[in-house]
Amino acid sequence: MGTLIEKTSYDLGLMVAANMSTSGVPIEVQEYYLSNRHLIPEALRRGFTLPQSETQPIPTTTEVVQDINWWLAKTQEFTKKFLGVEVDLRDRFAIPAPLPWRSIIPIFDPGTLTNRDAIKKTLKASGLAVGEEVDVMKYSGAEANKGPALHFIQNSIRPDEDTMGMSPDQLVATGKNWLDLRGYALAFSIYHFATGQYLDPQTFTWFPNTHLSSGEVASGYWYPVTREVRFRWNDPGYRSGRSGSRLAIPATLVL
Repeated sequence: MGTLIEKTSYDLGLMVAANMSTSGVPIEVQEYYLSNRHLIPEALRRGFTLPQSETQPIPTTTEVVQDINWWLAKTQEFTKKFLGVEVDLRDRFAIPAPLPWRSIIPIFDPGTLTNRDAIKKTLKASGLAVGEEVDVMKYSGAEANKGPALHFIQNSIRPDEDTMGMSPDQLVATGKNWLDLRGYALAFSIYHFATGQYLDPQTFTWFPNTHLSSGEVASGYWYPVTREVRFRWNDPGYRSGRSGSRLAIPATLVL
C-alpha cells in the first residue's frame, strides 16, 4: 500500500494528464517535453512552458548545462552500445559555447564509419527499417572520415525553421555547415535511442553537400506509413515548404 504522498502525486498526475488538452498547452510544447523528459521536473516547478521563446525568459545556465550534459551522456551510452566505442566527449572535444539553441543533439562520428556502416550499425541495429532510393554509398562523402568528429544540431523533429522552403542550392550559397547523410543517420538513431521518437515525420531534411555524381542532392525523413527511415534525392534547385536543413556546429578535437 502506497503512502499518502505517493497517492497524492499519482492522483495529481492523472488530473494533469486529463486536463492537458484543455489547458491551452500547445502541442509543440507537449512534444518538446516528451522528447526531453529530463527537463520535466524543472517544467513542473516553472509551469509547462518552453524554456525559451521570443516572449519567454532565456533558459538559465543550469538548464542549458543540464540539457547538454544529459544529451552528451546519452550519446556516449549510444556509442558504446551500438558502435562498441567508449568515449568521454568532454575530454576529447572542446564544447563550443554558447550554442544557439535551447536544446541540442550531439552527433559523434568515431571516424571509422562509412555511410553503409552508419545505416547498418545504428539505424538498422536500432530496429529501424531503412529505404534507399539510391545506394547510400553512391553519394559524396560516403567513405569514412579521417578521424573522430563531434557536431551539434538543434534538438527538433523539424529542420531549422529559418531554412524551411530553401533549395539545396540556396542552402549551399549560405556557406554554412549543414548536416550530411551519415550525420543524419547518427542523429536519427541517437534521437530515437534517447526519446523513442522520430525525426521528420512530416518534413524532410536536405543534406546540401551530399550529392550524386550527376548533381542530385540527398535528403532524409521518417515515413510513418511504412515505418522506415528513407533516403532519397532530388534536383538541387527543388524547393518545398516541407523541407529544410539542419545547421551542424563542430566541436574542436583536443585529444
